[in-house]
Amino acid sequence: MPEASGDLLGRRLIAEAINAAGVSAVFTVAGGHFLPTYHELGRSSGPRVIPARHEQGAGYMASGYALAKGEPGVVLSGAPGPGATNLVTAVANAQADSIPLLVLTAQVDRRYVHRNILQHCDNVGLFAPFCKRSVQAASLDEVPNLIATGLQLAASERPGPVHIALPQNLQADTAGRVEPLPPAADSAAAPAASTVDELVVRLERAQRPAVLAGHGVLRSSGSASLVALAERLEAPVATSRSGIGSIPTDHARSVGMLGFYGTDTAREAIGSADLVLIAGCALGEQTTFGWRPDLFADGAQLVQIDADASQINRVYRVDQGIVGSVGTVLAAASPRVARREPWFTGKPPRTPPQNDPARGLSAASVIASLNESAPDGTVVSADIGNHRLWVCEQLDVTRPEGLLQSCEFDAMGFSLPAAIGAAVALPGTTAVAIAGDGGFVHTMGELVVAQDLGLPLVAVVFVDGALGILRHQAEAMYGEDHFVRLGSIDFAAVAQAFGVAARTVSDEADLGGAFAWAFSLGGPALLAITIDPEEVFPPLRSKIEQRKIDLMGR
Repeated sequence: MPEASGDLLGRRLIAEAINAAGVSAVFTVAGGHFLPTYHELGRSSGPRVIPARHEQGAGYMASGYALAKGEPGVVLSGAPGPGATNLVTAVANAQADSIPLLVLTAQVDRRYVHRNILQHCDNVGLFAPFCKRSVQAASLDEVPNLIATGLQLAASERPGPVHIALPQNLQADTAGRVEPLPPAADSAAAPAASTVDELVVRLERAQRPAVLAGHGVLRSSGSASLVALAERLEAPVATSRSGIGSIPTDHARSVGMLGFYGTDTAREAIGSADLVLIAGCALGEQTTFGWRPDLFADGAQLVQIDADASQINRVYRVDQGIVGSVGTVLAAASPRVARREPWFTGKPPRTPPQNDPARGLSAASVIASLNESAPDGTVVSADIGNHRLWVCEQLDVTRPEGLLQSCEFDAMGFSLPAAIGAAVALPGTTAVAIAGDGGFVHTMGELVVAQDLGLPLVAVVFVDGALGILRHQAEAMYGEDHFVRLGSIDFAAVAQAFGVAARTVSDEADLGGAFAWAFSLGGPALLAITIDPEEVFPPLRSKIEQRKIDLMGR
C-alpha cells in the first residue's frame, strides 16, 4: 500500500516510534508476522537489533542490559503465540527482581482472531500477572505514545516489565506523522524534610546502627550514598543476595550477604544492632532465614526505605517506613549524619576449599583464580546452582551491578544471555557468565550470539554431573537421589562447534593459565571446569535442615 502524502505505513511508524523513544538496543527473535517492521528496523539508523536464538534468551539479554545500563531493556517477540510463551519466564523473572523491561510482542491480525488463526494467544492476559501494565495497541496512532509511556512506567517507582501487543495488521495501516514523544525523565521526588529529619534523629541516637542493603539501592543508583552513610556512621552493611555490589565487597564496613547462604558475620552484625536501616530490601525468604522472628535484636528499631509501599511492614514491624527512591533518601540523609567510631569491626572469612582433588576442583579455587585474573570492571553473571553459593560469598564485586543474578525467581539459564546483554550495554567491558552443567544447557545456544557479535565474554561451566543442590538435599533427606544426575557433555566441543574457543580444565594448576588465555582473546571463550561433585558449601547444610522441616514436617 503506498503512503499518502504526510502519512506513514505502520511498519515504518513502529520502527520510528522505537527510535524516537531513545531505545538503543532491541533483543529479539524474528517472526513472520512482523517481517515488515524488521525490514524497517534493518534499514534504519535506529536501535541496534540483537538477534537471539530463543525468546527466553532474548528476555534475559534485555534484563542483563537493563541491569548493566541502568535503563529499560527492550525485547521484541516476532512470533505471536509461541514466541510470547517462550518469553514469559524471562518476563516473570524481571518482575520478581524489579528489572525494567519494555516487552513488545507481535499479535495476529485482529480481524481473524475468532477463525482459528495460526499462532494466536491472548498475549495481554498471558503477561498481565508479571507486568506493571499489559495492553494491546488498538490503533496505529497510539503506538508511539504506548512505547514512550511504557518505558516511563517500566523505570518508575519499583521498576518492572511493561508489555505491549502489536497486531500484525497495524503494519499495513497508515497514520499521520506523530511528533516524537521521548519518555519523560524519571526524577524521584526528594523526601519530605520532616521524613529526613526523623531518619537522621533515629540514626544519631542509635548506639549500634547497621544497614541491610537490597537491590533497591542499585536500582536507584544509591551505592555512592550508601557507602557515604556507612562511612559516616561506621555502620556494618549486610546485603541481600540481590544487593551484592551495593557496597564493594572489600569495603571495611561490608560484612557480606545475610541469609541461608550468607555469612555468620552479617548475621551477627544485623542481630546485634539496635537500629537496622533496611534499604531497598524486600526481606524475602532467603535473606531472613525463612522469616525468623529473632532475625533482629529485641527492641531494635527498624527503618525501611522502599519504592514499593507494599513491602513496608509486610513481615516485620517497622518503626519508620519511608516510601520512595532509596538512593534519593540516602543522599538526603547521609551528609547530615555526624561521624563516629565503629561499633562492629568483624569481617567475614571466606570458606576454604572443601574438595578432594582426586575427584575434581573446588569452586572456591575457581573463584579465587577468577578474582585474580579478571580485568578491572568485569561484570559477572551467575546462574542457579551450587556455584552461585560460592560466588555470592567469594567473588570480589567492586562496582554496582558487578554481579548479575536471577534472585527471587531463581531461573536457570539466566547467566549466559544476561552476560551478553551486559556486554552489549557496556561496550568494551569484559563479561563472565558462570553456570553449572544443569543450568547452562537451558540457554547455551546463545553462545552463537556472543560469537556473532565478537563480545569479550568468558563462559565458565562448573561440571559436576548433577543438579548439585538437589542432589545434596536428596542425599541428606533420604540417603539417595533420583532424577538429578546429568549425562556427560563435552562442553568445550559444543562451544567449538559454535565457533567459540574453549578449554576443559581438570587440574587446579591449570586454572590461572586458562583464565589468562580466555581473557586474552578479546572475544568469546568457554572454560569447562571439572568440580568435585561431593563438595558441599557448608552453609547449604542449614538450608537443607530448613527444607526438611518445610517438606517433611521434621
